[in-house]
Amino acid sequence: MPAIDQPAPAAAPQPLLVSWNITGLCNLACSHCYLDATRRRRGSRDELNTAAAARIVGEIAALAPGAMLVFSGGEPLLRRDLDTLVQLAAGSGLAPVIGTNGTLLTGSRAKRTKDAGAAGVGISLDSAGPAFHDRLRGVPGAWHAALRGAADARRAGLPVLLQATLFEDNRNDIAALADLAESLGAVALNFFFLVCTGRGATRTDLAPAAYEETLARIIELQRARPRLIVRARCAPYQRRLLGLHAGEGDRHYAGWSGACLAGRSYFRITPLGKVTPCPYIPTILGDLATTPLREIWERHPFLMRLRTELPAGKCGGCDFRYSCGGCRARALARHGDVLAEDPNCLYAKPPELRPEPQPVCQARREVAWEPEARALLERIPAFVRAVLKARIDERAAREGRRIVTVDYMHAHRPPLDRLRPGAGSLSPRPAAGDPQWQTSRS
Repeated sequence: MPAIDQPAPAAAPQPLLVSWNITGLCNLACSHCYLDATRRRRGSRDELNTAAAARIVGEIAALAPGAMLVFSGGEPLLRRDLDTLVQLAAGSGLAPVIGTNGTLLTGSRAKRTKDAGAAGVGISLDSAGPAFHDRLRGVPGAWHAALRGAADARRAGLPVLLQATLFEDNRNDIAALADLAESLGAVALNFFFLVCTGRGATRTDLAPAAYEETLARIIELQRARPRLIVRARCAPYQRRLLGLHAGEGDRHYAGWSGACLAGRSYFRITPLGKVTPCPYIPTILGDLATTPLREIWERHPFLMRLRTELPAGKCGGCDFRYSCGGCRARALARHGDVLAEDPNCLYAKPPELRPEPQPVCQARREVAWEPEARALLERIPAFVRAVLKARIDERAAREGRRIVTVDYMHAHRPPLDRLRPGAGSLSPRPAAGDPQWQTSRS
């Protein structure tokens, strides 16, 4: 196998999230699709077969134990061996999640997906009513079918996350979408800011001022709805609007959240087995048919640049240059350089402020978890498990604790009371009258 001629860093970061487009086949025709997926009966002959995909699942599990693995597409439910791949991922200790348009998610299909070991489903829903969603997705009735899919997933006991891509047409729908997410019993609601790649290159991104205003409204929406996780994706400016520098957190945002994850704690795999830093950075880092995943992740020069170099222009001199750093995909799309300045950001550092200093990386003592606490953690949906664990680990380390107990988890729980739809109480020792670790059925 060819080697990438670059020494491995002393400690490469461990991926927390992997997105895998397992097929280009789709039953919709979304005008903003970054993969430019096609409506057809059969996938490409070059798409990975089951044996090759199973080998890659093993490589992911070895590189990133416990990571969330998102099976996406195209439409992943059109891949016949999806349940086999989900079962292999879950059996390898990964948290497999299905990223779907929801239209094919019937009750029986949702049950099979859950039985295979899926940790949840992410369903795209781009407006609070059918008109815009159906127009964007290219098929009449797609909105109603997605809602039916979400309801069937909930009835099957699968945690549901809703996600919407924002445009000028639907950005005033965010509060209504949050209402809809809560009515469906969703664990979380993600708002994606368009990066103009694939078929999305023909659409118009939000103007910078609208981007900033919408992001501020999303942050307020999260503060107003503590029972629903509300997040902006492909929007690293959120940490600046929150006033959170690298390593700082608050009751809604972990100290590491917000900044661009591409090539740092996240990568994408294409239907043909190629690796890129994220879905919106199309640079091919390697082919998993010929190069081991670990070698690509630890040694590729492109990833070394993303992890070690500061961006150019105002991003490189900003007082949030580490905690935000701008969107690297937008920089590449506009300037042809992944480390150029982010063209969408309106912020200018006040002249009296210095550029943000590089965070001091201190080796943090590992905090142990008692078996009961670990068991409780594993019963929380993968959508929120990593964030919850990171917050508790950070707090316990600051306080000098050596072990996390169930009582400590209760004392420092997040403000969420529907962490796992349809599962009943999450705590083996619930406090009287304490709703925070309880769940409800819908």
